[in-house]
Amino acid sequence: MSDSYSVSINNGAKTISAQPGESLFQALARNRVFIPTACGGRGVCGLCRLKITTSAHQPNDTEKKHLKDDDLQAGMRLACQTIVNRDLAIEIPEAYYQASQYRVKVSKITHLTHDIVMLRCQAVEPKFIHLEPGAWMLFHAPPSCICPDGVKRSFSIASDTRNKQVIEFIIRRTPKGICTKWIFEQLQVGNEITLEGPHGDFRLQNTTKDAIFIAGGSGLSAIRSILLEIKNKKIPKKATLFFGAVSRRDLYLLDELQALAKDLPGFSFIPALSAPEPDDNWQGETGLITDVVAKHLQNAQDKEAYLCGSPGMLDACMKVLADKGMPESAIFFDKFA
Repeated sequence: MSDSYSVSINNGAKTISAQPGESLFQALARNRVFIPTACGGRGVCGLCRLKITTSAHQPNDTEKKHLKDDDLQAGMRLACQTIVNRDLAIEIPEAYYQASQYRVKVSKITHLTHDIVMLRCQAVEPKFIHLEPGAWMLFHAPPSCICPDGVKRSFSIASDTRNKQVIEFIIRRTPKGICTKWIFEQLQVGNEITLEGPHGDFRLQNTTKDAIFIAGGSGLSAIRSILLEIKNKKIPKKATLFFGAVSRRDLYLLDELQALAKDLPGFSFIPALSAPEPDDNWQGETGLITDVVAKHLQNAQDKEAYLCGSPGMLDACMKVLADKGMPESAIFFDKFA
């Protein structure tokens, strides 16, 4: 057995060394080529897909679950499921070269609602972070009493990406979430954490189409960074944001979004509550966000949509948009696992 194997990336644009028996995901990460992942290479998310241009291994059940038959036949595989036992040649998007690891320090923790916080972090090393509106970062939670082995989770960038020294996240506590439990119960201002990215392909499209944004819960995170991009670059795009929550206590950043409606030409902000409390004194839209979207959107044939939230919410919204004439190719989403 060889002491190491060679992995050629994009026709020799970069070549790395892999140890026999390690996963391709591990080999790439060790050589600081960061492949997207929301599960840390455990075979759960299916994001670490790439093309093996030499003879690919037979796909296992995990790969069959996450990849289409046509993709498998074309040599697409999951890096975390590919065990290196010979020289390989692979193809990855050039955007992966822009991903890196960053050490940041938590500078501010703001409680936006009873179960949502905004984290503001300052770059430590390197001093500047490569940021993209709509992208997400892999968040490394260190070993603790809550997660003894540490844990990695993905969170969308929420901040104004012009400032490359500061990054913000809007994070919602999930009932069984180990990482969010650590964030809410142990993370403090001054703590340092490691981020990896940016990853993902949720981006503002270069079109003149009117944009429909639909967010639920912490799904406002990625959409906030995209809206700030539209404002800062003075992009001539008419946009409407539908923001759904259960009751008044679940809404946040209302002042900021209402101010954006004044500063951004052609921008409309429509918050909606599905179950407002009697003392909310809510005068705005009520009902499921899908019903509110259907009410305000007559014909979506020439529009595009950006969705961010739970899988159930996104699936329901995509059906409404399709019913209104929007083609599937014009719907872009960031679906929470």
